[in-house]
Amino acid sequence: MNVHSAVNDHATGDATTSRRPNGSAMHTDNSEAELDGAALHQALSIATPEEREDILRETVRTQLADILAPKPIDGDSNFLENGLTSLTALELTRNLMTLTDVEIPLVAILEYPTPAQLGHYLAEAYTAVNSSDGATA
Repeated sequence: MNVHSAVNDHATGDATTSRRPNGSAMHTDNSEAELDGAALHQALSIATPEEREDILRETVRTQLADILAPKPIDGDSNFLENGLTSLTALELTRNLMTLTDVEIPLVAILEYPTPAQLGHYLAEAYTAVNSSDGATA
């Protein structure tokens, strides 16, 4: 099992959201509690900068796929073109902040509108937050 599957090994739609009959995501009371960033933090702490960016891109893609299920999401898929709304953008940023312990402004969804771009942003922010000098992104 590689680092990506160890961190993001779950079926689309499990644990983080409940589905309404129309297939849209609905935030549940226990969904944040079920997001455990321990495996992600462990993988990120031993990853090279390139691996860290790959892991975070895949984490963004996986979280987005959970929220927008059953739509498949690739690394270059634009969030808004795939149906992300202001409510689901809030859910995405909240899930990613819970997993990474990195503060993500909601505007980052517009500034970095694909999993690859947001993963790159998160990798830089994660490195800055976790650097020994205490700098923040």
